[in-house]
Amino acid sequence: MITITDSKVYKIGLYIRLSREDGDDLESESITNQRSLIKGYLAANGIESINEYVDDGYSGGNFNRPSFKKLIADIEKGIINCVITKDLSRLGRDYIDTGMYVERYFPENNIRYIAINDDVDTFKETSGSDMMPFKLSMNDMYAKDISKKVRSSLIAKKKIGLFLGSTPCYGYMKSEKNKHILIPDPETAPVVKKIFDLYISGYSSSEIAEMLTRDEVPTPIMVKCMAGRMRKADRPHIWKHTSISNIIKNRTYTGCLIQHTSQNISYKTQKRKILPKSEWIIKDNCHEPIIDDKTYRLAQDIKKRYNTYSPDRRSVEYALANLIYCKNCGARMYISYDRKRERITMNCTTYRKFSKYGFCFSHYINYSKLEKTIFLKLKGFSLQYLDNETFEKRLKENYVDPTKEIHSRILDTKLKIKKLENKLDNLYEDKCNGVVNNEMFVRISKNSNEEIESLKKKKKNYEKEKAKLLKSTEKTVDYKKIVMAFLNIENPTQEMMNKIIKKIYITKEKKIEIHYNIMDFNYLKN
Repeated sequence: MITITDSKVYKIGLYIRLSREDGDDLESESITNQRSLIKGYLAANGIESINEYVDDGYSGGNFNRPSFKKLIADIEKGIINCVITKDLSRLGRDYIDTGMYVERYFPENNIRYIAINDDVDTFKETSGSDMMPFKLSMNDMYAKDISKKVRSSLIAKKKIGLFLGSTPCYGYMKSEKNKHILIPDPETAPVVKKIFDLYISGYSSSEIAEMLTRDEVPTPIMVKCMAGRMRKADRPHIWKHTSISNIIKNRTYTGCLIQHTSQNISYKTQKRKILPKSEWIIKDNCHEPIIDDKTYRLAQDIKKRYNTYSPDRRSVEYALANLIYCKNCGARMYISYDRKRERITMNCTTYRKFSKYGFCFSHYINYSKLEKTIFLKLKGFSLQYLDNETFEKRLKENYVDPTKEIHSRILDTKLKIKKLENKLDNLYEDKCNGVVNNEMFVRISKNSNEEIESLKKKKKNYEKEKAKLLKSTEKTVDYKKIVMAFLNIENPTQEMMNKIIKKIYITKEKKIEIHYNIMDFNYLKN
């Protein structure tokens, strides 16, 4: 067994991890047993731990774990300088990331790492250290194998019609007898029925949303918030027409389950990819329906008649679509097609969603004209930018040092610090001369020192901000090449516009305000 025999004082952190997969089959890996083994090891060495970090129910396939993050934070603060785990697999099962921590991060930060059962000690040459690459590789293979088995098991359950989602859709709840079976929620199922009835009766999604909001019917977002499944929401008490539309489209209300529509890209990441419809698992008659098939089909027929948006139009790339925002509320401007006037338009997303509630203003604007106006402006700036003589002249006329304001704040803060330091010097002299008593001196000096520390922190933050601004103006991006490409292309792309423009704001008065990624453009007059 490894022993800690050197004279260094170690501030030890115990790290214990147990995933669901480990806990299902391996009693020896339980939290209690890991803790007992490490405590026994520490007792044998006559030392005690400082802190204990436990991630119960977290996979070793990645390091996105709360207690591990706390451990790293404590290392950065100097609270911990030695980490001990039962074995390497408890630290992590990902070959690359676990190796990075053991072979790079811990040594570079002078942190001793010990894996007891694997005979690994980063401060000593041990037989376990030589075998570590093989053990890390085996741990990674184990994680991959477990991931395959879990995925196969989940797919098999989905194929027999068991619900494996985390949250049932609005109108349903999990059965208390079997969490994989859905049952109608007595509170929200009647709302779903009402939505379908109103829609079939001729009411639009927007009209239904307004009616439900007026009647103060709990929205899907409110239901999730009350269940603790959502923390933040944008105006949760207001029904949106998109929520109504999503309910009408959802086949779950007919007793059907559609699952396996997406999956993790890899067992090493939580990022998911959308699967093709041919791979979806669709199973009818899985639970009690809220809506019968006839009603559902009728609603879909109505929806198709109302859906006048051309699918071909969805594939059109609008060069500025993801750059335009409302100046009033900060929401992105929504692009749509006006069938009556046969033109492409934009409006504030907040206004579009909540026009009846006065949360923002209409910024209705012709997108094609807006795009043309901005392209002409860009063309003018670009020609100046490439003409060195003209550009230098214009830049000299309009240039404003981006660091001027922040530099002024730094100087102002320095002056305040200097004044307070002089005040403390004078206070000390007054104390020595008997002008102020000791109690008053202690109180005033304490307040002054606290204010000085606060100002020093502010000054440090201002200096960081200034350095950041200077760095942003010194980027080595070849903007001239980008500008030349823009001038030589007939239809600029989104990618190109994202390189030139940072954001475009539309005001209530429909004025255009452009912020450029090319810093020099910001100093020219719009």
